[in-house]
Amino acid sequence: MNPVYIISACAISPQNSFESEDFLLEIRSTDTGKLFVQEPDYRPFINPVAIRRMSRLIKMGIGCGMKALQDAGVQTPDAIITGTGLGSMTDTEKFLKDMILLKEEALNPTFFIQSTYNSVNGWISVQTKSTGYSQTYVNRGFSMEMALMDARLFLNEAATPQYVLAGGFDELTEEYHLVKSKVGYWKEELQQSRELLQHNDTAGTIGGEGAAFFVLSNREDNALCQLRGSGMLQNPTAGKVASAILQLLQTYDVDAKAIDLVICGNDGDVRFEHLYTEWGTLLKDDTPFVTFKHLTGEYPTASGFAIWLATRLFSSPKTREQFLHQKGEDTTPRHILIVNHYLLNTVSVTLLSKK
Repeated sequence: MNPVYIISACAISPQNSFESEDFLLEIRSTDTGKLFVQEPDYRPFINPVAIRRMSRLIKMGIGCGMKALQDAGVQTPDAIITGTGLGSMTDTEKFLKDMILLKEEALNPTFFIQSTYNSVNGWISVQTKSTGYSQTYVNRGFSMEMALMDARLFLNEAATPQYVLAGGFDELTEEYHLVKSKVGYWKEELQQSRELLQHNDTAGTIGGEGAAFFVLSNREDNALCQLRGSGMLQNPTAGKVASAILQLLQTYDVDAKAIDLVICGNDGDVRFEHLYTEWGTLLKDDTPFVTFKHLTGEYPTASGFAIWLATRLFSSPKTREQFLHQKGEDTTPRHILIVNHYLLNTVSVTLLSKK
């Protein structure tokens, strides 16, 4: 396909990533096994009257999406494409609780309406007066990748310059964390979250949440980087991950030895460590590896934070010192490879290049 460019990128995460240029000067850590986002002031992006009726996830999605559009200088996107693995858990839980308490009578429809997966798209469409293509993907650990793939297809079909707002969002709730603890999602012995990867000899990880939005275009003016392509695998072996990486690189004529930086989705779970350790020989011996889930926790669209981080590392390579998992050659990256897995044993590989 023709090149697709990332014009702007915005992330809301448990760290100070929304507006701060020095978002890693003060690392937030917890020993509760749950990392919740640092919520910014949403009033510049959302009507204060409407904010009162919105759940945390809706505010996160709208605020992050509107900030990405503002940074790109785009008022009305030609398409809005998002992905979420869970949708609005808060509103879903409230609606289900009301069904039980009120015995399915006289229910407030607000929680049901706002719990639908495409609520964020709808709100952003209203605020930006966008009447173009709108789509939400709910594909668990592939939700972010599916949204970006659809955005690339949309832009490749366009004969004129177009702008697409694409993003992913998920939230963590106490009830969701409790339910998933019963099926072995989380670590039983809790340490500080910043030390998560130092305890990768036990099963489980820590819960997280966040939102990441990007303005994509088929024009390269003022682009941060180029989104080349991605691959998705279900229940893969380490060998299949290696094959997918090679296939992706060959498709875009990039030699494996030319990869300057790898962003890995290690989450401290010993059951998945092999997915990151058996293909490193494909790369240069001094290729630096960066990790991030000790700062964000695990959630279905965490790869969105990884892509946001990549856009930062292209322009500010020194930022990676706080994320380094394996030191390597200290160069400004030209090609960044992202390898991420989710707990339901899905793996994605994504390639980004300097413009």
